[in-house]
Amino acid sequence: MESTSLVDLHMHTRCSDGIWGVERLLDEVRVRDLGLFCISDHDTLDAYPLPEDLASRAIPGLEVDSHLGGHTVHLLAYGVCDKTSPLMNALCRQRSAREERMASMVDAVRRHGIDVSLDDVRAQARGTASLGRPHLARALVACGAVPSVQDAFDRYLADDANSYVALERLTAADAIALIHASCGVAIAAHPMRLRNDSDLAELIDEGIDGIEIAHPTADPQAQARLLETARANGLLSTAGTDFHAPLEGRPIGVPFPTFEIDRLREALDRRARQ
Repeated sequence: MESTSLVDLHMHTRCSDGIWGVERLLDEVRVRDLGLFCISDHDTLDAYPLPEDLASRAIPGLEVDSHLGGHTVHLLAYGVCDKTSPLMNALCRQRSAREERMASMVDAVRRHGIDVSLDDVRAQARGTASLGRPHLARALVACGAVPSVQDAFDRYLADDANSYVALERLTAADAIALIHASCGVAIAAHPMRLRNDSDLAELIDEGIDGIEIAHPTADPQAQARLLETARANGLLSTAGTDFHAPLEGRPIGVPFPTFEIDRLREALDRRARQ
């Protein structure tokens, strides 16, 4: 029987759009006794460095917002730890574009008669420099415009909703190249959310190193298909909960084949030596 490890390589804190601060999430990592984990906040490494007792169990990294064919594509950048690396320098420039985009989205929502402000969004972000749609969604819930974050996305903020404003992101190809130039490996995050069936094949052609196999959006049948795709193309396989906020019945941590985790560690070691 294949051995498994409890891992979570996709988690968010208040450094981007998560609910918990870094220390609160790390407390949960200790309680769950994760064998390997990554805090993968959007476009930032502000959660790092980590306490000494957990550093050996952590892979540094982040989630990078990019686009492919005009659609949003998220990449997990594992092994990136230098805040002055080519990737982080590019994301610093992208972060300023987020503020402008958020102001435009607030204006768009206000045109629907909703009394929400950019300051309301910043209050939900709790000081993070990276404003994202979940922050606006929570502001809409707080002002009573919608009953839930999901409803905010469905009605106003999803890619095809009436108040969505595109973010001027890196192309997926540029993001992958920057991740590689920063000694990292590039993983296609939550591939079941890709807009077109051909997107994953395009990402493979662009040079991704792996696929996030286990994610809340992938049922067992989808995971099996994704794993088959990864193995057929010689790619790494990873797993994570995409944690943003505690949900009943969905703790952090995913049982995942130890063999796949070992392959990821080996790939990271090779990239670090290049």
